[in-house]
Order: sequence, then C-alpha cells, then structure tokens
Amino acid sequence: MGQSLSTIARDAVDCFGEANHGRVRICAGGCGIVYLDTSRAASRRWCTMQRCGNRAKVRAHRARKAGKAANAVKAPLSAA
Repeated sequence: MGQSLSTIARDAVDCFGEANHGRVRICAGGCGIVYLDTSRAASRRWCTMQRCGNRAKVRAHRARKAGKAANAVKAPLSAA
C-alpha cells in the first residue's frame, strides 16, 4: 500500500510539475475531468474525443444546421 501511494505521489508531482505548466486542463465539454494535454500543439480541448469531443461537435453541427434552416425560413421571397 505504501509503495502504491508513493508511486501515485511521484506521478502527481511529475504531472503537475513545472515541465507540464499550462498543459493540465479542465475538459471544455462540461464533464469536469482534469487531464494532461499531451498533444503536440498543446491545443486539446476535451478529455477524450470519444466522450466530450464528439458530443461538442454534434452540438455545433446541429446548431449550424438549425441556423441554416431558420435563415431559409426567414429569408424574404424575392419579387419575380
């Protein structure tokens, strides 16, 4: 048990240390998961693409689709 706790503590120090400053983030998908962004550009937004990333992209797609449909309904009929 003591060995396990020391391993976890060492990994936490490595994760939250100076080398990873700015790469520890909270998921933008709203799940609240804290993750270490290991992407090359340090631009990851979600904990995982399968969980929150996909949901966010589906929401954005539906909003765009709904916006296009609303704009089509609101467009005035042109006089011919």
